[in-house]
Amino acid sequence: MPKQESFEEEEVTPALSEEEMDELDSFLMSDATTNEVMLLDCLDGFLTALASGPAMPKPEVWMPRIWGPTTADTPAFASDAQAARITDLLTRHLNAIVWSLQQDAEHFEPVFDLQVYEGDEHEYMDGEMWAHGFMTGIDMQRDKWKALFESRHGPVALRPIYLLGAAEITEAEEALVQTPAQREELSRQIPASIGWVYKFWAPQRRAADSARGKTADNETQKISRNAPCPCGSGRKYKKCCGATRVED
Repeated sequence: MPKQESFEEEEVTPALSEEEMDELDSFLMSDATTNEVMLLDCLDGFLTALASGPAMPKPEVWMPRIWGPTTADTPAFASDAQAARITDLLTRHLNAIVWSLQQDAEHFEPVFDLQVYEGDEHEYMDGEMWAHGFMTGIDMQRDKWKALFESRHGPVALRPIYLLGAAEITEAEEALVQTPAQREELSRQIPASIGWVYKFWAPQRRAADSARGKTADNETQKISRNAPCPCGSGRKYKKCCGATRVED
């Protein structure tokens, strides 16, 4: 008999379909958002920083930053249903990143942009905006990232992301990201950087999970897996924040 797919496995791999990614992309680019919104590649970098870093902030902390740095950047949703739908897509994409890192952090696949230039037939991988999103995620919790900055290999591992995504770099560093070929080479180094960063913070994430273990267990007992998730995504707990409780 053919092996049946595990329903439970489906529930902890909430990757968006291609159509759903297009739907989210279209909303981010629509008139409902301001010019400060993170577009899809930047958003992916931002969420990856949260998922691979020392601590996961609550949705009410990270989600508003997607729209922009101020409350004036909050989207003009057409309806409560649309707001719930977009929140659902964002939450599921974050959960998918968490799951992907847990499964194989060293072969994580970022959502990079592709660029073509007049007179050049080559299609360049460009992780600049993805890296900008990642650095924005770091900046949200910069004090918590201090141990990585002060570690021996942390700055080296983070260097391609820093060069492409930091708000300010030195003149000498700018010379390293001037051409499409330079940016592509740095972009190709990013997956290895993500794997290193994720593993660096793994002990701290496990310690944090252990420290709040009893509380988390009590909360899980109180929240039915089929109940609406308390984060407000509109999805069942088992398909939203409950899915992120897979061990690292």
